[in-house]
Amino acid sequence: MKVIGVEEHTTFPTLLARLPKNNGHASEVYAEIIEHPSLIYAKGRTADLDLQRLKDMDEGGIAIQILSLGGSNNSMLLPGEEGVRLAQDINNELKKAVDKHPTRFRALAELPMHQPEEAVKELHRAVKELGFVGALTSGSISGEGKFMDGPEYDPVLAAFEELDVPLFLHPGIPPKLVYDTYYALPGLPQLSAAFALAGWGWHNEVAVHVLRLCLTGALDRHPRLKIVVGHQGENMPMMIQRFDSMYAQETFGFKRSVGEMLRTQVWIAISGLFTLPPTQAAISTWGVDKVLFANDYPFQDAQRVPDFIKALGDVVAPSDLRKICQTNAENLFKFKA
Repeated sequence: MKVIGVEEHTTFPTLLARLPKNNGHASEVYAEIIEHPSLIYAKGRTADLDLQRLKDMDEGGIAIQILSLGGSNNSMLLPGEEGVRLAQDINNELKKAVDKHPTRFRALAELPMHQPEEAVKELHRAVKELGFVGALTSGSISGEGKFMDGPEYDPVLAAFEELDVPLFLHPGIPPKLVYDTYYALPGLPQLSAAFALAGWGWHNEVAVHVLRLCLTGALDRHPRLKIVVGHQGENMPMMIQRFDSMYAQETFGFKRSVGEMLRTQVWIAISGLFTLPPTQAAISTWGVDKVLFANDYPFQDAQRVPDFIKALGDVVAPSDLRKICQTNAENLFKFKA
């Protein structure tokens, strides 16, 4: 069995230096959480695409990482041609990393998603010319609380269908109004940031994005669209029966039940949540064929992977363990480890 990690991040500080020095709300939130243990561990590892990363992969028993740009500092923060060029340059650097270590890396494209026409063009280039296996987008569009259920994003979703590659929906910083209303704890700025990001808000945001795609008919308009979400399903596995109860197909006239849409078109990555109960919940509600391994490197220690895989192997059949760790990813992203 060869372990494939489908949510493994990197960054390119020189390229991202083009972004504004102060991104307002986003900069303020990151300034509060910069000393979080996961970010301290990642420091020096995020941008590394050689010795330390490969060493960590070997110690964790990870054969292949599918690389993606990490964090909310991305091309959506630059307007016009600047944002397009930044996305292109990030993808060119990802391509260099894959070419340098072709047996260890694949890549998900960065897209200027706030410019739908340009996002379609860059997705085609990334897949057809650079050989990427999909794309990842972080947070709501431009951090403004705008999601991809609107008609302006139909061409983008159609491009994913045409190219038959998955869209990884990754969390980002909640918009300021949401942050201030839901997550700001008076007098506790650092704890507020943790609450709004990896401690809760991130997972809620991705679930909202996916449910909007269901409820607005976007998934029915694009039935061949394949979506990946991380972190054991962003709380959705435990809620799937509730979804079908509250959004009853016959009441709202959906072509398919919400549960069917989710189970058909959404894959779940473990993403460093190395504990068995949520993994078992994902397997039992979504089906083992839709569960993928991810380390969420470098924000989760790769050296924890062998113990987790051993524990998972104690509660699932060997054939199912191989699906989760290897063959589900091979089938979805269309490559062989």
